[in-house]
Amino acid sequence: MSLPKKVKLTLNTNPPKVGNEYLKYGMDRIEELMRATDIKTKYLPRTILLENIDQALFDYVNQEGMKAVIDGKTVPTFYLDNDRWGEFSKTWKFMDNDKNVPTPYITVRRIDKQAGTRLGTNYRVPQPRKFRYLDIPILDNGEVIYLQFKMPEPINVDMTYEVALFTKYRVDVNLYDERVLKNFASRQEYLFIKGNPIPLLFEGFAESNPIENVDGDRYFVSKYALKALAFIQDEKEFEIVKATRRPRIGYSIM
Repeated sequence: MSLPKKVKLTLNTNPPKVGNEYLKYGMDRIEELMRATDIKTKYLPRTILLENIDQALFDYVNQEGMKAVIDGKTVPTFYLDNDRWGEFSKTWKFMDNDKNVPTPYITVRRIDKQAGTRLGTNYRVPQPRKFRYLDIPILDNGEVIYLQFKMPEPINVDMTYEVALFTKYRVDVNLYDERVLKNFASRQEYLFIKGNPIPLLFEGFAESNPIENVDGDRYFVSKYALKALAFIQDEKEFEIVKATRRPRIGYSIM
């Protein structure tokens, strides 16, 4: 019986580089994750305040999920404070020759805030107790020790907003209704605040009867209630301490 023939192995001494054929599938996702990662990190979460939540909701309506385009034009959106409406109406750049704000336009305002329900309603952690978040090894006097990063439990808060569309035409209301229903077909969307996903719930419609201004023009006001299940945290409350150094014990044999 003859011996089996030897098979010569062909080795590729120039394998494909990362980002080429080797990562042909999934490279877009990897690049997306890298863009969302801080290149320089302090190993601690960033400060999130109420104003950051307001800004994220406004950006979602103005630039992202609820951005409205009617007749090829982007519908202007602005954050509305009742006390500043008079100032906006006089200085806003979207005005006609009669110094009126033309329709359609969208307003956003915060209408309520309550204790957070993001993780339930039970009180679990006493404030302001700090908890160890992360241990980072460092070299200190020739010995590896750990920096302990501590932070308090974030404070949960539910923020409710009213998004209102002002327009003269029913067809505009229908188009925007369809946009909102498609966005929240799965019950919730997400706001991303400094890399943190915040659930955004759709609470329902509230359409007002057609109203008239002083010139007799009739227009529709369609309102949409959104609730952000958010939290707040402050970097000033974080704490960084060195771990206890292991004692060095020497002994001698007599």
